[in-house]
Amino acid sequence: MRADEAGRELPSRPAAPPTLSPEKGNAELMPAVKAARQDVRVPFLPVIDTKLNVWTLAAVLTALYTLSGVVRGWWNATLGKRRRLIRAYRRIAPFVRHDYVTEQFGEPAWQHKRTVRKYAAPIEGIEPDEPLEDVELTVRTWPLGLLGYLVTWCNEHDEVLMHSLTTRSRLFRPRVSIGPHRITLGKTPLAALPGPDPEASGPWHELGARRFSYAEEHYFGNPGGYLSWAVGISDAGSPLAPPIGCQGDSWAADDVAAYRRTARINSVLVVGPAIDLEGVLPRGIAPDLDTVRLLELRHPVRVALASRYHSARRAIGQRMTSNKSA
Repeated sequence: MRADEAGRELPSRPAAPPTLSPEKGNAELMPAVKAARQDVRVPFLPVIDTKLNVWTLAAVLTALYTLSGVVRGWWNATLGKRRRLIRAYRRIAPFVRHDYVTEQFGEPAWQHKRTVRKYAAPIEGIEPDEPLEDVELTVRTWPLGLLGYLVTWCNEHDEVLMHSLTTRSRLFRPRVSIGPHRITLGKTPLAALPGPDPEASGPWHELGARRFSYAEEHYFGNPGGYLSWAVGISDAGSPLAPPIGCQGDSWAADDVAAYRRTARINSVLVVGPAIDLEGVLPRGIAPDLDTVRLLELRHPVRVALASRYHSARRAIGQRMTSNKSA
C-alpha cells in the first residue's frame, strides 16, 4: 500500500501484464485458446418444417395409391385376366351346378335350348328297347372379352353335362388336359394327339361358302375319368384352318393326316358320359359364329383405327394391281 503526503493510503497500482517474448508468445497462448474453444459448445439443431413434410408425404402416398390402381386395372384387363380365366376354367367339370359356373365367370351373354341324343340309363337292370333318347339341354355362352368363349350344356336340373373353351386371340393360349395329354389351344396341332379310331365315329368336318368346322373325339377310359374330349378347329376361334378338300362326309385318310399335321387346335369340348356326339359335332365344339359375331367387344377407337387400316390397305392393293396391269 502507498501513502500520500497527508498520510492517507492510496490504492495499489494493478500489476502490469506479463510481457511475452516473441518466441514464447504463441506457445503460451495456444493452450488458453484451445481451452476456450472446448468450453464453447454450439448445439446443432436443424430446422425441420413439419407442416411441409406431412403434406408432401400425403401427396406421395396419394400418387402411389393412384398409380397402383392404374397398374392393377391394367393387370386385371390383360395378363391377370388370362390367368384368372384359366384358373376359373380348370375349376369346371361335368355335373357341376350352373350357379357354380356363374360364380366363376358371371352371367352368360347368350342362352338357348337344343335337343341332343343321350344314351338311356337301364331301369332296374333292364336295358331299354331304344338305347338313345332325346333330351333338351340349355346352351349358355360367355364371351371372355376379346380372348375367347366359354360354352356350357346343362340338363333340366342345371347340371353341366358338357363345356367347351375356344380361343380367338394370340394373347390367350391356355394349357388344357385331354385325358393324359396336355395341349395348348391355338398352338398344338391335331397330330399331337392320337389319331381318330377308324372303328369309332368321326372325325366330323364341314366346309361351306363362309362357315367351316372340324372335330374329332378322344376317349381314354378310366385314365380319363370315362369322359370324352372333342378337339378341333372352329370358325369362331383362332387360328383358322378350313378343312379344304373335304366333300360332305368323305375325306381321304391321307388328306386327313396332312390336315392334322398343320391345323392347330383352337377349341376343346369336354363331354360327360352318355352323350351321343353325332348330333352335336362338328359345330357344337364352339359357339355359333353367326351369333357371337354380332356382339362388338372392341373399343370404338380400336374399331375406327382398324377400319382405316383396312381401307388404306385395300386402296394400296388396288393401286398396286392397277399399276401391274398397266
